[in-house]
Amino acid sequence: MSDYDFSSLNDKEFECLCADLLTCELGSRVERFKAGRDGGVDGRFFSLEGCEVIIQCKHWLKSGLSALIRSIENTEVEKVRKLKPKRYIFVTSLELSRANKIKIKNLLSPYILAESDIFGNEDLNDILSRNIEVERKHYKLWISSTNVLTTILNSAIVGRSRYKLEEIIEESNRYVVTQSHIQAMEKLENLHSVIITGSPGVGKTSLADQLCQYYTAKGYEFCFIENSLNEAEEIYRGESHQVFYFDDFLGRNFLLALDSHQDSHVINFIKRIERDKKKRFILTSRSNILNQGKRLSDLFDIKNVYRNEYELSISSLTEIDKARILYNHIWFGDLDEQYINEIYESRRYLQIIKHKNFNPRLISFITDSHRLSDIKPSEYWGYIDSTLSNPKDIWRNVLEAQVDDICKHVVVAVSLHGKSISEPRLRSLHSEISSRKIFSTESRDYESVVKLLAGALLNRSVLDKDHISYDLFNPSIADFVISNYLGDFNYIDDLLFCLKTPESISNLNSLKVSGVVDEIYYGNILESQLIRLSKLNNGNEIDSYKLRILYFGSSLLSPKGTVLEYIQSLVRSALSSGPCSHGIDYFEFINWSLSLGLISSDDKAFVEQLKDWVHEYEKDMEEFIPISKLVAVVDVPPSTLTEKFKEQYIEYLSDDITRDVIEAGILNGVYDADTCDYSEIADYVNDRFSELGITFEEADVDLVSECCDFDDVIQANINSSSHDDQQYETFKEQRYSMESTTDVINDLFERS
Repeated sequence: MSDYDFSSLNDKEFECLCADLLTCELGSRVERFKAGRDGGVDGRFFSLEGCEVIIQCKHWLKSGLSALIRSIENTEVEKVRKLKPKRYIFVTSLELSRANKIKIKNLLSPYILAESDIFGNEDLNDILSRNIEVERKHYKLWISSTNVLTTILNSAIVGRSRYKLEEIIEESNRYVVTQSHIQAMEKLENLHSVIITGSPGVGKTSLADQLCQYYTAKGYEFCFIENSLNEAEEIYRGESHQVFYFDDFLGRNFLLALDSHQDSHVINFIKRIERDKKKRFILTSRSNILNQGKRLSDLFDIKNVYRNEYELSISSLTEIDKARILYNHIWFGDLDEQYINEIYESRRYLQIIKHKNFNPRLISFITDSHRLSDIKPSEYWGYIDSTLSNPKDIWRNVLEAQVDDICKHVVVAVSLHGKSISEPRLRSLHSEISSRKIFSTESRDYESVVKLLAGALLNRSVLDKDHISYDLFNPSIADFVISNYLGDFNYIDDLLFCLKTPESISNLNSLKVSGVVDEIYYGNILESQLIRLSKLNNGNEIDSYKLRILYFGSSLLSPKGTVLEYIQSLVRSALSSGPCSHGIDYFEFINWSLSLGLISSDDKAFVEQLKDWVHEYEKDMEEFIPISKLVAVVDVPPSTLTEKFKEQYIEYLSDDITRDVIEAGILNGVYDADTCDYSEIADYVNDRFSELGITFEEADVDLVSECCDFDDVIQANINSSSHDDQQYETFKEQRYSMESTTDVINDLFERS
């Protein structure tokens, strides 16, 4: 049994639904008319006797029943008398009692022939339960149904995936299904993965969100990836339907992603998903970031990943698409009527829709009532016009006029951090900023700062009571910060020292590689941070922040004097503490220290540590490479460390060689073991060996290659050759197309 309140539909969408439902219920095709025309006639059909039957629809959820009755008394009665229909059918999304129907019938008598010609919420749900095809046609209705949401929220979703999905559901009312939605989903169905690219603000995340919601509603387990694909690997289950979502997968830290081999990891995962008909993989990236990544990694071209890309652009939106986006933001928003009137005045909505800088993000911004506290209704249109004309400065007024200095400092610092930041780190950042006189700002307690920023400039995500994080309300805030604050070296240097996160150093490095930050500027930042850190009481203790500075500084700095002495002290600290959870940064620092002569190859403390790293330390793929370079420098005949290290790496590769071959598509299309070209596997293994600093023999290549299970590879190829895409066919038939004319837009915005 359906149980809709129809709140996911705007008034025009509700009228379309009613026409479809009454066509099914009454057995006659209901004609629809342009909104606001024909004196309140929303639809009609002709009886067997040839009499015109008029239909009127009222979607009055916001106003309620009392307001509806008043409207009938004051407006609708007179309209009906002028029309003088033989039969009049009245439809509303509100729940109606028997007494309510009697009252409405009496008011509209004699044109309503029977109470059964009055359809309320319960009646519409009854008809829907008997006409599933209508339910499926109206995507926004179906995707937000009680049954679907219950299925979604009771599925195997934990932590941030559940929080993200709830966030997606909350925003789905404003979403407009365009041709881009259809095309992106068709690509996703064909290839099982899609990379949605586009300019900032074009709606990449919104499109990806809705694709994820669709598949989750179909019974797929939703898996939201925040940092790396290791998170997806941990929960990948071959027998389960799963949809993986990696928003902004290269991020602003795209160079770090490439340095950590995330390019190959992502590409291999795409290939793996392509062969698993029970999985879907949705990624987003800004076009310029993805293009920069392609220039630095040829894997994207070699593996033909361009097939999975879907470029979302404003040019693909028709004017009616834009109109519906604006209309939904008004209908489902909470703008005061005085502000809405300013948009309707002289049909100004047309100026918004036709503006050269139109994009969904700007529409969300200008219709957000929380940002209008200092703007009077009479000033609202000027605010809209200014925002559309100067979209790069939409955050200037907020940061420089609507919040105080300490709030601004926190937002700029989070922008420098480059990704979500945990509450303990944010609290520490606030404390550091508050205690430093250089910022010359009045103190405001942490709770007050968070209260002011949450929902305005920062998003607050609560996974559970012990895991709360914050991220920028919108990525364009970081764009504004980079354009307007990065040039102040001392200010950025001070904020970084308050922040002390390795992510911020990586973010700046990405900006350096992309040409936004000058190399000299970046090198000076790194050197200044090291000098500052050396003066702290605990400055000689190694940590992830110092290691990240040293990691990127190794290719930029020629340390001397105070900086060189400080690095020397950090070497001793690093050797005594070990790699802990520092990973590749730690081992690259040890390699740099060797090249600087700060460690000698026969240093006892270092050699003892290296033995432990080879024999006891559990290494991941990235760590094998820098450790191999250390082994190559230190080990001497009889080369016991080298042999042990080679044995471990051979075992590491052998364990995963079958999966790696499948994911890399090395034997793609092979269905018979007799036709396998085994040399392709040997070439792959050779490439993996060549990444290390030690030499492997041909026998080692053969040993790993022979561990590949060809039967599993062939079975994976067979499985990937058949696609079970029938569940999409119903949705695929849904098409949204309207003539992109000013008349149609005016009809949409016509007020009843």
